[in-house]
Amino acid sequence: MSARLRLEALLRCAAELLSSKGRTTLEEVSHCAGTPLVLAKHLFEELGLGAEELEGRVLPLMLIRAWLKGYSILDLALHSGWSTLEELVGAIFGEFGFQYRRGVRLRVEGERYEVDVLAWRGDVAFCVDCKRWARLRESALRRAAQAQAERCKALARYAASGRVEGFPAPHTRTYLYPVVVSLHKPKTPVYEGVLLLDLYALVCLLREIDALRLVELGAEPLVVEAPRRLPL
Repeated sequence: MSARLRLEALLRCAAELLSSKGRTTLEEVSHCAGTPLVLAKHLFEELGLGAEELEGRVLPLMLIRAWLKGYSILDLALHSGWSTLEELVGAIFGEFGFQYRRGVRLRVEGERYEVDVLAWRGDVAFCVDCKRWARLRESALRRAAQAQAERCKALARYAASGRVEGFPAPHTRTYLYPVVVSLHKPKTPVYEGVLLLDLYALVCLLREIDALRLVELGAEPLVVEAPRRLPL
């Protein structure tokens, strides 16, 4: 087995063990992959995860750092279990300097909504819906985009009242983009103003956010005014 295949086997085993057990050791990962322990130590030190024991909370960080080094994020994500997709998307935003919150629940005009991931940096923010579909159906994706547009509008109204801690930043106007993220590449990058991205496209977008590029794609942000501060 080549060195590359051995490293990929280590990552798959680590993803499976962390997903199923919540924690594992480098020795256990090495035994599962059938590779020398020294190779496991080298790999995880390279990823900045050099502890002898790994906890479940490092799984999203492990996946995104491995992907940025050229390993298949789709293969690793499938082995990590569907339930970590929101964590993975949050970790991606975190790696690019965004603040983020997962599972933001809100109630607006009697309707309840939940945002999978809300991420913001400066005057740019993303309201993200994560789809853990085994197959990508374009019709379902369009319906998800329409629902996300409504969810994002509700979030903009909710956030403007100051009820989301830390968002938006005081004294700023924030541009909030609705996004649907899945593991599979859609045929089009936007539908009715909603960005449709796979994980690769999300990372490419965050590497260098360009407002003009987003406009050219057809993304339609909502403007969130900072909550007004009453004078003391």
